[in-house]
Amino acid sequence: LSPSGSIPPQPASPASPQDLGADAAKAYRKALEDIYNDHIYPNGDPVELLPGGQMEENHFALFDVDGDGETELLYQNDDGPMASMTINIYSFDKDAGTLYLELSGFVGMTFFDSGVVRVMASHNHGLSGRDDFWPFALYQYDSGSDGYLMVGSVDAWDKEDFPEDWDGRPFPDEADQDGDSMIYLLTLGGQEVTTTTLDGPEYENWLKDYTAGAAELDVPWQAMTLENIQAVAP
Repeated sequence: LSPSGSIPPQPASPASPQDLGADAAKAYRKALEDIYNDHIYPNGDPVELLPGGQMEENHFALFDVDGDGETELLYQNDDGPMASMTINIYSFDKDAGTLYLELSGFVGMTFFDSGVVRVMASHNHGLSGRDDFWPFALYQYDSGSDGYLMVGSVDAWDKEDFPEDWDGRPFPDEADQDGDSMIYLLTLGGQEVTTTTLDGPEYENWLKDYTAGAAELDVPWQAMTLENIQAVAP
């Protein structure tokens, strides 16, 4: 998949309930009501909350986040155990009259108007303790499947924190051409998963291929209250 996707998506724009078709609005409201009342996702999986957690602490948005000209439903589960703190992106299938999941990942997501999503990892189990880096994955919207494909995931190795890796292998100084004691580990998917070691400038160039010139989207999150849910399809 190229950085621009198979068909370049149009910049996303905020949507109001009035912009939704009646069927999509009803389906989105039903999904939100099931999450709120029964703690059930559209696919039947449970929505986990912390003990004493309040559904109103979570959020949702109606927004064309992937740039395909249609409004998606985004649900953000903030008030749950770490493993369940996710953002789910749902789209409405007009023919089937049902919702399907485009992407699910940890709540640390950054959306770009190019259709790229940066998803931060829930935990840092890597070889870097620096404050300015956290493991993440990049996804690109694909219009053919109306979903997101993973571009790659990135971790890092900081020599100052970890002179050796978990198996006792020393930091590869020969890969650290810029001499900042930091290298990046890029894992690409596909038919065969491969991991490539990148130095700082190589890593920055790879990231720019997907994010340069793209603007971050300001998702219009709303509190997960009955009043806001009922306004989706009055």
